Amino acid sequence: MMFRFYRIFAVAVFAGVLLSLAGCASRLPEGRYSAPGQGDYILVNNDLIFLHIATPQSNPSPFAFWDWAGGYSLSKDGNLTMKMDSTLWKKWSFYYSFLYEKNAIRVVDKGSGRPAATLILEAPARR
Repeated sequence: MMFRFYRIFAVAVFAGVLLSLAGCASRLPEGRYSAPGQGDYILVNNDLIFLHIATPQSNPSPFAFWDWAGGYSLSKDGNLTMKMDSTLWKKWSFYYSFLYEKNAIRVVDKGSGRPAATLILEAPARR
C-alpha cells in the first residue's frame, strides 16, 4: 500500500519537474496590464496574450498601434516570447523586447534601449 503511494507521488513530482523544465509551468498572472495616460495595454488569460502596443517611433506607419493575439512563453529570467510566425516575430522582436517583473510588463524599445512602456497589472474591478 505504501509503495503504491510513493509511486503515485514520484510520478506527480516527475511530471511537475518535466513541465517546469519545458517552460509550460510559467505563466503570467491573468488580467489587464496598462499604464496610466498611455494607450498601450496587454491582456492575459491563461496561456493566451493580447498585445496593443504603440507603433515604434523609428518605424513610421499609418497605424497608431500594433495588435496581436496568441500564445506566449515566459522564461525563468522574465523574458516574454510570443508564439508568432517567424516573419512577424522578427519584426516585433527587432523593435521591442518584453520583460516581466513583479506584476509589471516592461516593453523595451530596442533602438534606444529605454522602456517604451511599463504596463502594470490592474486590480480586478469589483462588481
